[in-house]
Amino acid sequence: MDLNDIKGGKYQLVSPRWDQITSKPGEPLDFTRHRRGDVIELNAEDAKRLVAAGAVVKPGQLEKSRAEQAREIAERAQREYEAVLAGLPEDVRAEIAPGTVSHVPENPPANPAGAGGTPPEGQPFGGLNRGSGTDAWRDFAVSEAAADKRLTQEAAGEMSRDQLAELFMGPKES
Repeated sequence: MDLNDIKGGKYQLVSPRWDQITSKPGEPLDFTRHRRGDVIELNAEDAKRLVAAGAVVKPGQLEKSRAEQAREIAERAQREYEAVLAGLPEDVRAEIAPGTVSHVPENPPANPAGAGGTPPEGQPFGGLNRGSGTDAWRDFAVSEAAADKRLTQEAAGEMSRDQLAELFMGPKES
């Protein structure tokens, strides 16, 4: 920025403090103390001097810079989060962030959610086992095949794969 283009007007103080002398030469010293973040009215001479020193910026520039920094930090954190998720096994990723895994269960239930009926003979729990994916267990839990243990979509969504398997199959044998 060319200092010749700087004009008097409103500026925001970025230095810790600035004492603006308000008395005239030859009178007892009088000043107004300004602190970082204050928006102050400057004449052209003070504006040029303080802009050159990096002590003032246009009003709102501090907040804009903070918002841009916060956005950059959030974007970096999102990229790191996605990289960590990508390195996780699919079933763990499905528990942590269900929306990041396409639903293709390893052992599809015999009666998908909403199909009704009971599991085929010899295939209790719709063919699921304790190792079946979380989404497959949730689908089973909300289907009519779950019978008297049927859950709402919300309740099933709050439970992990192991909790759902224990609800329908009983405690895991040691």
